[in-house]
Parts: sequence; structure tokens; C-alpha cells
Amino acid sequence: MEENPRKGNIFRYIAYALIAAAVVGFGIYFLTPKKLTVAEGKNMVLFIDNQIIDIDRNMKSDLSKADIATRLSWHKSNTSLYNEVKGSKDKVIKPKVDTLETKIIQIQTKEFPSMRKAYADSKKEVLGTQQINIATSGPKNDTLIFNGALFGSEKSKDAFLDNIKPIIQDLRFKKVVYKWSDKDSSDYKVRAKQDVEI
Repeated sequence: MEENPRKGNIFRYIAYALIAAAVVGFGIYFLTPKKLTVAEGKNMVLFIDNQIIDIDRNMKSDLSKADIATRLSWHKSNTSLYNEVKGSKDKVIKPKVDTLETKIIQIQTKEFPSMRKAYADSKKEVLGTQQINIATSGPKNDTLIFNGALFGSEKSKDAFLDNIKPIIQDLRFKKVVYKWSDKDSSDYKVRAKQDVEI
């Protein structure tokens, strides 16, 4: 007695269909934004309002007295809040999210150029002991320049870049230039967000 090969295929197709349905179900459950309760909505509005007030206050003050790590952390918390609320469809929260976005972009375009300059200034003394000069250039201080004989070696440049890569990405530098003589230099483009990106 011969078995029908179609019978096995039917069960296989049913199993595939059940798996696909489960994947779609999980996707809908986990990716669909949850509706906020009234209390959660009020709390979210309060968080957004407080952050907007904080950004406005910082726009009027000189943040250069705070250390770079503190300033970066504050910008990251702004980004975190924005990312949490940006997809909201709530008609009370949505306009506040738009205002928050505008304020974050304003403070970032004000702050990041000065933070990049402050970073270079803060490293001058330490790097000077190793006969390395550091500076920024460009209207937004987004090019970081190192000058020293150490950078004549490709290995030295790569190791140096590996050590500073996280901070130069956080500070949104666009390019790092190494100079080791009056005529010799090399450039490295940095993959980082623009100052106007959240």
C-alpha cells in the first residue's frame, strides 16, 4: 500500500501557516503602541513640559561651566525622552512632541559646536606632554586636528582613533585630521549624527 505524498505536504503547509500567524500575532502585540491611561498621559505631558522648560532655561544660560560628560548626558536624556514619545498619536501629546523636537534641535545646534571646542581645549595640556597638539576647525568646530610625530605610523593613528572614537561620535565630529609634518597628513571621516539630528 502506497502513501499519498500530498498528505505530508498538507501538514507541512499547515505548520508553516501556523508559524506565520504566530509571528504576525507577536509582531502586532509587541510593535503596536499601547494606549496610555489618563494618568500615564498626564505624566508624559508633565515630563515633556518639564524638559521643554529645562531646554529653554539652558538656551538662555551658559552651559560651558558644566563638564562635557554632564552636558552630553543631558543631551542624551533629551534624545531618550523624545524617542519615547515621538510616535505618540495622542492629540494632547503630539503638539508637545513637535515643540520638544524643535527645542532639542535648537539647543543641539547651539551646544555641540562649543562642546567640541571645549573637548579639544580640555585635552591640550595632557596631549602636550606627549608632544601632540590638538585643535578644532570649521565654523561648527566639527573637524578635530591632531599634530604630532606619533601619527607618522598607521598603527599609531588607528590605535589612537580606536581610543577616542566613542567620544568623537558622541560629540558629532565629522572628520579627524592627523598631521605629522608640515606636508604630511591624513583624514578620517567620522560617522556621526548631524547637530540637527535627534
